[in-house]
Formats: sequence, structure tokens, C-alpha cells
Amino acid sequence: MNPNELIQNLDALIAAAPDEILPTVEQIAAAEEQRKIKLRDARAWQALGSRTGWPEKYLEAVKTPPHGQEWLVAFDVAAEKIRKKGIVVLYGKRGGGKTRMAAELAVVVGGSQYRTAMRFFLEVRATFRRDSMRSEMEVIDELATAPLLILDEIQERGETAFEDRLLTHVIDARYAAMKPTILIANLAKSDLAESLGKSIVDRARENGKSIEFTWESYRKQP
Repeated sequence: MNPNELIQNLDALIAAAPDEILPTVEQIAAAEEQRKIKLRDARAWQALGSRTGWPEKYLEAVKTPPHGQEWLVAFDVAAEKIRKKGIVVLYGKRGGGKTRMAAELAVVVGGSQYRTAMRFFLEVRATFRRDSMRSEMEVIDELATAPLLILDEIQERGETAFEDRLLTHVIDARYAAMKPTILIANLAKSDLAESLGKSIVDRARENGKSIEFTWESYRKQP
């Protein structure tokens, strides 16, 4: 299957159903208020830091988060899919708040494991050393059984057969166990489907959503 066909399949399989209704302004406002209440709970943020792999910068709530209207709508859609145990793909421009959204989803939903794709593969390879304290299966099981898994920077992996098999295995295990997963990629739509591969796209068929971050980078704002 060529990349163009994969892109078409991604849209067809992961896109919302034709009768899906985007949240109203009132619904967004109500959801945002509930989100703020949860995110103000310091204990919820502290839970992210308990052997979950989250970088230090995401372990505290942002006092004045640069959330635009598009971001808030995307958050509400993503949260609904996560509650339904689906696969959410966040992709697009750098600096649009993809990893921040995943962190806030992890706080609101509760429980997570975070890895960059490269970190995941390096952890597996480290088990091949004779002095390793962990087995390959232990590393994989930790991510396969987490209440919520976030795999970031998918575009940075080598896309070797070994890596593709590992990634597909984890996604398959989570799909079978009905556990939600967030995949994050700094990729354009034209490159996304080819990077994910047909197997992962297929796993998102039943209950998933891809969200493209098209707005300007928040990092450029004062």
C-alpha cells in the first residue's frame, strides 16, 4: 500500500463518524472548568512524577497555560476518546502543546506511563546486557499494562523492523486489553500514516481519533 493510500485510510479509520457533533461553546466551558478544578489539585500532578517517565517540566501545572480555543476543543475531543479506551494521535507543528495536552489528559484521566519512542527502544535494548536487572518482557509489560500510555516523538525512531515490531506489539497488547494510548508526532499529515504503519492504523479503526495541531507555536508567544 503506497503512502497516499495509507493517508486516505488514516482519515477514514481514525476520523470522527459523519454524525459526530463538535462540543458546543457551553460544553467546552463546562469541561474547561472541570479540567481546571482537577489540574489545581497538586496531588494529581505529583502522581505524574512517581516512576512514570514524565520529564520534569511537565510535573507541575502551568500557572497561565497558553490554551487557545482550538486547543481546548481538541482537548475535549481527545479526552472523550481516552475515556472510551481509544487511540489518540496528536500530530502536526512543533510547539502547539501536544505533550502538554497529553500531560493534562494524564492528570485528568489518572495514571500514565510516558516515554519517547527512542527511550522505549533504548530501554528494551538495555535489557540485552548481561548485567541488566530487567528483562525485555518486563519493560514491554510496564507499558502494555499502564492505565494510560503516552509515546512521544514517534518521528524520531529509526523505523527499523525491530522497532516497528516492538511498537506494534505494545499497541496490539493495549488494544486487546482496551487500554487508551496517546501517540505524539511532529509530522505533517502526508508523513504520518507512513510512519505509523498499516497495523497501528488498523488498531485505531474501532475507536480512535487523529488531531492535527495547525495553530502557531505557543513557544513563540511572549
